[in-house]
Amino acid sequence: MADTFIAILTPPGKAGVATIGVRGPAAWSMVCELFQPALGRLPASPITNKFWYGRIGTTHADSAVLAAKHESPPYVEIHSHGGIEVVRFIEELFVQRGAVVVSWQHFLGDSFGIFDMLANAPTLRTASILLDQHDGAWNRAVIEATPAALDRLRALTPLGRHLVEPWQVVLAGAPNVGKSSLMNALAGYTRSVVTPIAGTTRDVVHCRLAIDGWPIVLLDTAGLREANESLEQLGIARAKAAASDADLRIWLVDGSEPAYLPTDADKWLFVINKIDLPPAWDWSTLTGALPISAHTGAGLAELCAAISAALVPAPPIPGEAVPWHDEQRRYCAAQGDLISDAPARSVSRSAEPT
Repeated sequence: MADTFIAILTPPGKAGVATIGVRGPAAWSMVCELFQPALGRLPASPITNKFWYGRIGTTHADSAVLAAKHESPPYVEIHSHGGIEVVRFIEELFVQRGAVVVSWQHFLGDSFGIFDMLANAPTLRTASILLDQHDGAWNRAVIEATPAALDRLRALTPLGRHLVEPWQVVLAGAPNVGKSSLMNALAGYTRSVVTPIAGTTRDVVHCRLAIDGWPIVLLDTAGLREANESLEQLGIARAKAAASDADLRIWLVDGSEPAYLPTDADKWLFVINKIDLPPAWDWSTLTGALPISAHTGAGLAELCAAISAALVPAPPIPGEAVPWHDEQRRYCAAQGDLISDAPARSVSRSAEPT
């Protein structure tokens, strides 16, 4: 006989309400033994989308709402008080009657991990994109996939990797150009220590935030310069390592002091800070640089827009497919190879991931 499973469907910990799912051939018989409606009796079999208010337990009982989700196989949910011990008590009642405890991912059949990603989506925008994938955006996209559509899917692959895991954006530059002040301004609170003493930031300071709905970890690094002191040298080495691993690198220069620029200028987004002070050089010579003031907030909205555009140049429209799973990314890459080998050939979909 198939197992009857039980899973806690709400996050662990203290809460006002908890949801417990029970599914399997014995689910309804267990419920009939343990749940007493406030009015009347439970039917002989579950009625889909029917709700009952009552008490669950035997010697000890707690108020709860019973919801019948499916009739065959029986699937019910118990909505109870969310205290840790109450949830454990209800779970044990079912385990004593033969139910098998499983994770909520296993219970919901989350074989590809979409529910797990949804549970960990850090912003409303990324959660909305994941909901579109759950609702079939990917399957719709590959049914009639054209070379242009596959190119679009491949272009969205980097975004698919960052719907849960944040982008890494590093702030770098010479000492005292205002990197820590800029981090604090973007974060909206004091995350980094700001002083006029060069070399104050010795380690890489992390700050999680969202820009235009995209999850980002902003990295404030030590000022890059020639240093004799060993501790500052260590901070500079860590700053260089953070910059090499970042998804986007921002080089900050001080508009009121002579500019110090990196040798690999083509790999940076340049930002001129302290535009509220008199200029010490011709800012127009730094082509494409964004003028801002971390002190007054001038230009920060434009900087955020530039960061968003650099990370996601062409965001998906509502309902559009985004390759969020490794199998989907491999599929896009493989189809791209087929198209490059034979441009006129129709796209095979014999190994489509669901």
